[in-house]
Amino acid sequence: MKINDENTDPNENSTLNSESSSDPSKDPVQVFCRLRALPEECQSCVKLLSPTTLTLTASSKIGRKECNYVFKHIFTSYAGQREVFEHVALPLLEDLVKGKNGLLFTYGVTGSGKTYTLTGEPSMPGVMPRCINTLFNSIADYQAQKFLIKSDKMNGFEIQGENDALEDRLLEVKTSTTKMKTIKRGGGDVKNNYENDGTKLRCVNENNLYAVFISYTEIYNNTVYDLLDETSGKVLQAKIIREDSQKRMYVNGVVEVEVKSAADAFELFCIGQRRKRMGHTILNAESSRSHSTFNIRVVQLQKDRSHLMVGQLSLVDLAGSERCSRTQNTGMRLKEASSINNSLMSLRTCLEILRENQLNGANKLVPYRDSRLTLLFKNYFEGEGNVRMIVCINPSIEDCEENLQVLKFAEMTQDVKIPKAESRYTPYKYKTPSKPTKQTPSTQTPVTSKIKKVVSFGPKIPSVKLNMENPHENIMVLDSLIKLLHARRQKRERNQQELAKREQHFRKRLLHIHQDSVLTKSEIRSLKALLKKEKQTNRNLNTKITDLETSNENLASSNKQLQDTIRTLQTTIDEKNLRINQNRLEREKAKQKLALQSEKMSQELDEKLRQQRARLQAAMLAKEAKIQKVKEILESDTMSACASEQEVEARVQPEVKIVQEMRTSGTTLPTPRHRRSRSAGEVWLEHNAIKPVALGTVLQPSMKKRKSVSKLKKASDVTNPRQNKYCLLAQEADAGGELETKLYKGDIVPTCGGGAQVIFNDVECLRQESPTNTHAPSTPSRK
Repeated sequence: MKINDENTDPNENSTLNSESSSDPSKDPVQVFCRLRALPEECQSCVKLLSPTTLTLTASSKIGRKECNYVFKHIFTSYAGQREVFEHVALPLLEDLVKGKNGLLFTYGVTGSGKTYTLTGEPSMPGVMPRCINTLFNSIADYQAQKFLIKSDKMNGFEIQGENDALEDRLLEVKTSTTKMKTIKRGGGDVKNNYENDGTKLRCVNENNLYAVFISYTEIYNNTVYDLLDETSGKVLQAKIIREDSQKRMYVNGVVEVEVKSAADAFELFCIGQRRKRMGHTILNAESSRSHSTFNIRVVQLQKDRSHLMVGQLSLVDLAGSERCSRTQNTGMRLKEASSINNSLMSLRTCLEILRENQLNGANKLVPYRDSRLTLLFKNYFEGEGNVRMIVCINPSIEDCEENLQVLKFAEMTQDVKIPKAESRYTPYKYKTPSKPTKQTPSTQTPVTSKIKKVVSFGPKIPSVKLNMENPHENIMVLDSLIKLLHARRQKRERNQQELAKREQHFRKRLLHIHQDSVLTKSEIRSLKALLKKEKQTNRNLNTKITDLETSNENLASSNKQLQDTIRTLQTTIDEKNLRINQNRLEREKAKQKLALQSEKMSQELDEKLRQQRARLQAAMLAKEAKIQKVKEILESDTMSACASEQEVEARVQPEVKIVQEMRTSGTTLPTPRHRRSRSAGEVWLEHNAIKPVALGTVLQPSMKKRKSVSKLKKASDVTNPRQNKYCLLAQEADAGGELETKLYKGDIVPTCGGGAQVIFNDVECLRQESPTNTHAPSTPSRK
């Protein structure tokens, strides 16, 4: 893959490619591209130039920039699933039946079609269903009996005897019957039959017996889980990655199921799909939140049982790579996205270092152990198989930035060279029979069967009697004897050659068995150490369990005591609540009683005030009449200066007589009284800015409870909670030169901030005038 722009030198790229392609023992990672169909209303950022070249138009701060990318082959949106399978997966499947390994993984943004390319639909199967159907179409007549070849749980295989295989088959029948009952009872359907087009492979060896094993794993949050492990229940148990005797990485304890038909394989795939982590994101309603690996292992056994060969094909569906800011993930989805991006970054880092080591001849350490994904497929990048990648692109202009990063990764990947994979025979073991049975020819090794054959040294030497009377006859007998001895000699020589060959073969077998023995001893030592460690761990766990049980009992006892205390406190609380409710009812009744009494008292006071107001009104009228007469007398210009006091007394006598009559009758004379303020029962803050001159008027403010200040020095003078009224006194002369006093009254209201404010709602004006004043008479007023 190349990027042709302003910063790229085509000559330099061609030089690098020619240098890297000069090594015939290595093959580059083949990268294919598949474009997803785009709706008509969406704009595309990808333009196809040829079956192997496309252009991506990206926008930057400088402007629009076009980059060209070259692939092994580009599948347009019109390409079908069969075309993708024939170009990409069919060569890997042919290598599989030849005993070679292969790795195929899909890479791209979420929603670009990775899962659809691998699995597809029942009517349009993807790569995985077509591989399974094609494989069983080709080896249907050459399959070994089930359980004849069995996994040894350490990434190897062993051959069982007929009796052990028969027992396993009977056990499987019982287990499958129970499983089907459970499925029918639960109403589940685990089979998903994909369409089979009948494709077959031509490279199947008819002299071999074939067995197919399926395993399905996922890597979620950098932890490996077995999707076919039914012993773990609903919660999947984490698995570890180990290295076998051949330095190959594998998932320890993974479940490998032998299948004899495509339907069995699809059933296992559907079971794993139900346990796979899926999630909803903004870009895809059903997005894979983990990297899933579907492994197909084909084991070949020669009919004479002298060799065993294993091939593996791993189909990997990588989780989508996208920016978290675009998906707006939060919580668990954000953690999943972070783990996915970290594992993909580790894969990219490993490939970059491999590329640098190959181009520059460096020897940097490749960090496979930074991620479970790179550690699991370490052997593929070190020459254990053929590696291919399908880059899935959604050509929408909204995914342009993500597609640019994906294409850069694909460009770097296809520059990595992988050593060519070779078919190799894997050492295998014969499983020791569980019961001592007579060994059948099918379980004997080829060497043992040949040793048991009767060795022939040629024709038997007959007894010879010489006839001395007939020498000619003796000569004929001796000639036949000589010929017989020559034949026996030739037979002996052939036997010696055969013996030498068998001896050499036997030595090879002994060496092979010795190697197996050394490996087995090494494994046994490691297993013993592991078993010792597990036993120690088990003892520690038992001790912890005992301690935890003791702690649990203590906590249970404490919990019981606390429960008793809680019940006691709850009883006390209920009693207090009952008392509180009773007191509340009593208070309500007292409030109602006081309200009735206050209402009655207010009515009585209103009646008394009405009567007093009537009496005062009559007194005021009488006094005003007297004052008016006095004014008339004083203001009369026609009054004679010589009028005697008797005449004055005669004029005033009627008023004096009225007063005397009122006193004699017991009528209370109206006396000047101060007007009761409306706020008589409240606490006042009297603010005297100046000391007023006493006017001696009839209307005077009445503030029994008050605090007088001449100056407000601090806030507490106003914010005192016991004060609720405010009065400001001011004294000045009016327009006529008469002195008047004004009282500005208001309510003190507390504020939310802890202070107080004054709301003025009344102004009283008090004044005193002389009756001899020539101006128009005026009376004390109140505003």
